[in-house]
Amino acid sequence: MFQDDYGVPCKDAFAYLPARIPDAATNLRCRSHGVLDETFQVTFRMPQADLDAWVAESFPDRTPPDKNPFLLGPCEADLCVGVMRDRMDRSNEGATDIALTARHADNGTTLVSFDAS
Repeated sequence: MFQDDYGVPCKDAFAYLPARIPDAATNLRCRSHGVLDETFQVTFRMPQADLDAWVAESFPDRTPPDKNPFLLGPCEADLCVGVMRDRMDRSNEGATDIALTARHADNGTTLVSFDAS
């Protein structure tokens, strides 16, 4: 944890991606620990059946897992997504680096976690 870590409204964290909060998302926990740069950490649960469509809609510019610079080795979750956007491109508003993992549970839900800066 960072010393300046604090809870933030989840709508702000998702707007920063930008992405919509999944309709059936539960157990949302959103934190920020940015001082000079905005950085968000988010975890939530969603139906496993909705995951692929939400990821495709939210991150059309995602990096294939084998080209994901955030992974130091093989993906150890059920899904790993990386997004790198050009920080110098003024049309990019919000997050330029996103690392997302998803872990499926036996009850048909998926625990999704992401860091965005």
